[in-house]
Amino acid sequence: MPNTPRRSTHASASHGEDGALSFRSIHASPELLRQLRQRFSGAPVPILLVGEEGAGKHYIARRLAAAWLCERPDPEKGACGTCTSCHLMNDGAHFDHVVVEPPEGKGRIPVALVRERVSETLDIFPQISRRRVYTVNAEKADTLSEQGQNALLKPLEEHPEFVRFILLVEDAERLLPTIVSRCAIIRIGRRSEQDIASILRAHGVRDEAAIKAGVRFGEGLPGQALHIAEDESFQALRERVFALFVALPDASVAWCLTKGLEALKSEKSSIRLVLSLLASFVRDLLILRDEVRGIAIINHDYRDQLAAMLALPEKRRSDPGEALRLINQTAQALNFNVNFDHATARLLLCLRARLGGHVVSPDAFLADPLVSK
Repeated sequence: MPNTPRRSTHASASHGEDGALSFRSIHASPELLRQLRQRFSGAPVPILLVGEEGAGKHYIARRLAAAWLCERPDPEKGACGTCTSCHLMNDGAHFDHVVVEPPEGKGRIPVALVRERVSETLDIFPQISRRRVYTVNAEKADTLSEQGQNALLKPLEEHPEFVRFILLVEDAERLLPTIVSRCAIIRIGRRSEQDIASILRAHGVRDEAAIKAGVRFGEGLPGQALHIAEDESFQALRERVFALFVALPDASVAWCLTKGLEALKSEKSSIRLVLSLLASFVRDLLILRDEVRGIAIINHDYRDQLAAMLALPEKRRSDPGEALRLINQTAQALNFNVNFDHATARLLLCLRARLGGHVVSPDAFLADPLVSK
């Protein structure tokens, strides 16, 4: 799906503002901010930032690194934003900030790169700041192999006092226990609607309709909300996904495996957002079916069509709860790089069965090791 950005805001909105690198620019819970300040001022223990894709790990890691490298840091605010070190951080050119991540076009950090960028530079004194900060982007399950983690283990355990480490991951359980045990874990959760709106405005989003869309469909994830708010083609994507969704209950198996699968393959680059939209439609079905009070449906403009989906013949009973569970399971499976066609075809057949009330075996969609592992 081609993206049409409203404007590029992720970096430009931060440059040139004294407070842009400070902890004050982080819109999050008081508890998360308390942990960041505590770790900033505390012992040089490696920090493990854990959060799902789009949770803001990179944004927070950059501000923690800036605070450690700043010439005039404040215990509450972090980086000053005006010193030479902060200007270099803003420009992405700080000599004492070492980023370890997969080479361009690759999905894994080579072991040799860990040794070259970390082990071989660990004892070199900082060139500008009082500290050197290593940020290791090991987000996905296979970004850092077991060999790579072992190469990182000794530097994490034995490093000069001036060295600080920040590791970024989506799932701490995918790391070796020996790595996790040497780190202080900070978990980055989803934000409130108010925080998401503030984040969008802080990144330069001014269109109120775009802000509402980001809040409504961002699911509390700043990265996803920004993508939605900045992408003028989001509404068209939502319409395509809803058309697929309402067609599934009465679709044939053949249609699911041809037209339906082709539709999802054409949106492969945005599959995370597609799954989020599908989950929002099913969530709304559950709210309408159970007549839940005090909780508004997300897709209020599709209310009538969603209500009509619940009016199945008496002998056909839909199961939106099971459909939602399998959407979430598919999202998790795709994070582990399972076969895309296999996982999405299975999902389509599941949604057809669970939303259309078709008779299937109770465990028909539970035993696939490629998806449930």
